[in-house]
Amino acid sequence: MRRRLIPPREDAVCHVSAGRDKLGLDIHYINAFKGRGIFTTVPFQKGDFLLEYRGKLITKEECERRHRVYHDSLKVFMFEFKFDGKLWCVDASQEDGSLGRLGLMWLSLTSAKMKILNINGKPHLCLFASRDISPGEEIDYNYGDSDWLWRCKSFKNDGLDFHEGGA
Repeated sequence: MRRRLIPPREDAVCHVSAGRDKLGLDIHYINAFKGRGIFTTVPFQKGDFLLEYRGKLITKEECERRHRVYHDSLKVFMFEFKFDGKLWCVDASQEDGSLGRLGLMWLSLTSAKMKILNINGKPHLCLFASRDISPGEEIDYNYGDSDWLWRCKSFKNDGLDFHEGGA
């Protein structure tokens, strides 16, 4: 197993601030139902920063408006969450080349955990390895409550509401 060069939170802040994805991840087409997914090309240790779920940060009200006008194929990229007592949403419906929007959800045995990092007063949805991950494995995580077939209806609070201090 490789050694960490910098602590995972510091690694996340670095990649989020630069607006770039981490090396060691690649996109692969899975099938017509799932579409594309993110796969590792290098090993990751439990706790390592993997990627940010990037998109436009919008208010709950704007999220509700977009839900009324978006086609179902775009709604799946809307990630709603709570930060500092308010409901927010990251709208990743626009293809921007970032990897985070392609992470898939499973009910159990996920490889990653979503954490909300406060970086310069703004929330950022970041995925961290929930276990050691070998090259060739798919990055998946629990999206929380949703009506989409590939998402679950019940969500155990396993880090979604996690907040870390500002950068």
